[in-house]
Amino acid sequence: MPETKNIDTTYHSLTLSEVRPLTADSVMLTFNVPPHLEALYRFEPGQYLTLRTNIEGKRVSRCYSICSPIDSGDISVAIRQVEGGQFSSHAVNHFEADEEIEVMPPMGHFKLSPRRDGETVLISKLYVGIAGGSGITPIMSMITTVMKNEPSSRFVLFYANRSEQSMMFRDELTSMLAAFSGRFFCVPFFSEGAESEQLIHHAVASTLNNNTSSIASTDRPGIPVQIKTLLRELPDLSRADSWHLCGPQGMTDTLQQVLIDNAVSAGCIQRELFTADTQKSTTNKLDKNTQSEAGSQIKVIFEGESIEFRLSPKDDFVLNEALKIRDDLPHACQFGGCGTCKAKIVEGSATMRDNMALEDEEVEEGYILTCQATPTSPVLAISFDE
Repeated sequence: MPETKNIDTTYHSLTLSEVRPLTADSVMLTFNVPPHLEALYRFEPGQYLTLRTNIEGKRVSRCYSICSPIDSGDISVAIRQVEGGQFSSHAVNHFEADEEIEVMPPMGHFKLSPRRDGETVLISKLYVGIAGGSGITPIMSMITTVMKNEPSSRFVLFYANRSEQSMMFRDELTSMLAAFSGRFFCVPFFSEGAESEQLIHHAVASTLNNNTSSIASTDRPGIPVQIKTLLRELPDLSRADSWHLCGPQGMTDTLQQVLIDNAVSAGCIQRELFTADTQKSTTNKLDKNTQSEAGSQIKVIFEGESIEFRLSPKDDFVLNEALKIRDDLPHACQFGGCGTCKAKIVEGSATMRDNMALEDEEVEEGYILTCQATPTSPVLAISFDE
């Protein structure tokens, strides 16, 4: 889960040094970090940035994973335009070099390993990444960091996309396959969502069991011609040191179970979600029966100032209603995955529809994800300052 105990939610204005298209619907943004902020924006491969900008007169914020390797001198994120995505659409179609964007310092628990400060490390590890679509972004940072800093380590990537044309970082991955032959392996799958995910599940399970003949001999459409050779050339994945999964919740849920069912220790598996499965809540189901029919009085404290409003059972979550009054409250993903909107209950009680960011001890201490919170008491007071 994301590290939420000491999140720095302060925004700093950073200048875009480059806006580079990756595909027809995705871009990579590279930021210029001034010397006095360099220490604050040091990151681990796999972490993300929360960006904020004005769109149609309103401040909008979203979090995007860092795709650059550590100690490269750059800090970059990649963004794919999604249907109805206000921020992603604006980023792909309107951001330009030299534009200033508000950016929070890096955060997130989805990390490859401790920082190495550019030193070459003489260790030999086997990493496996599984990405769906734009889920490649944090894993790209991991791959490039390992190739640069761990010359004896290997990295295997399973990568699902709708088509080769929609494949983010296609050229970079092709170049790395040539430059790091025998150390970097990429197994691409091209088909629509459900079929592509099933193929990855089958390929991973077959490789873990050292039995690739079933998938290697199939003529099912969507499997690249070179899949037979690629799977047979992979290292023994049962000896992998860590697995890193990034993509939609449904995809990563199933993959995690596939790995556990094939004797991979849960402690070796990391997940990062780009979208939540709205059909499937993970914790703290909303119970309208616990809410007052008359609604609740809400008080929100941030930076020493407070706002108050009424929230009826028919209204949205606490954060969404609060943002209508104060749009600079800490928030990003708005599906319970990042922890940016964490606040502490100082009076009353609340329940969360989903929680993929807070540790159990944080919930016990009274912290909630405001983007998923609904009051269960007549009065609810929360503080972002605790």
